[in-house]
Amino acid sequence: MRRAGSEPGRVASGVLALAVHVIFFALLVFGISWQKKVTLPVVADLWEELPEPRPEPAPAKSEPKPAPPEPKPKVAPAPPKVETPPKPTPADIELKEKQRKQHEEEARRLAEQKRVESERRRLEEEEQKRTEAQRLRQEEEARKRAEAIRLAEELREEEEAARREQFRREEEAKRRQEEERQRMAALEEQRRREEAARRQREAEEARQKAEADARAARDREVADYVARIRAKIQGRVVIPPNLQGNPQAVYEVVLLPGGDVLHAVLKRSSGSPAYDAAVERAILAAQPLPVPSDPNLFQSSFRVLELKFKPRE
Repeated sequence: MRRAGSEPGRVASGVLALAVHVIFFALLVFGISWQKKVTLPVVADLWEELPEPRPEPAPAKSEPKPAPPEPKPKVAPAPPKVETPPKPTPADIELKEKQRKQHEEEARRLAEQKRVESERRRLEEEEQKRTEAQRLRQEEEARKRAEAIRLAEELREEEEAARREQFRREEEAKRRQEEERQRMAALEEQRRREEAARRQREAEEARQKAEADARAARDREVADYVARIRAKIQGRVVIPPNLQGNPQAVYEVVLLPGGDVLHAVLKRSSGSPAYDAAVERAILAAQPLPVPSDPNLFQSSFRVLELKFKPRE
């Protein structure tokens, strides 16, 4: 608890405060004793006049000794002078007053510290009592809650067992229904796949037939235009008079979309330069050549033509 956790701090603070007080008290005593230094009285014997020195004794003679002089009466010594201690200065008084105030302040501080410590201990004890009472209440409430939870748990387990049984029966019925549904769905899916395959097959056959028909129509159209081009060129070929045999000249003709000839290149000679030149003149003279109006057809089949020519066909 809080009291047990703060015990080391209180002990350390108490020891530190005691040490500070001892040091302060020692300094206070030492300062006062140093300021009040007692002066011991000085004792001295006073003489009115110094005593005369005694003569050295003469050697013994046979003459009679003179009578010694009468001693002078001694004067009583004056009483010793006692020195009074010096009066304290304002600085000493101020220092003593300051030290007195410090001592009183320290005493008040210690008293306040003890009062605060006592109040703290009282509050800690009250807090400990409140904490203990709260702990007991919490334990009782926890016991009641645990009992209620136990009863609720037993009831919940019974209800859960009943729900599980009901759920098992419902799941079994659903499983049988799902199996039947899947079987019917599989049959329906198989029928749809077969129907889709049949339709796809028919569509593919129709597409292939359409493409074949389109290719045949395109080929017929291309063949028709090529025949018309060759006929137009062939009608303008002037055959040399001394040509022997039936030689064949092959030209590559590059056309523009309107049928004009961009250029004609001899790819394979007929063996007769005169006939080759006659064919080239006929190609240039026959332009514009008949070409289809469909740009796609022209670009794919008539942009570059390879034409073969024989004198007799």
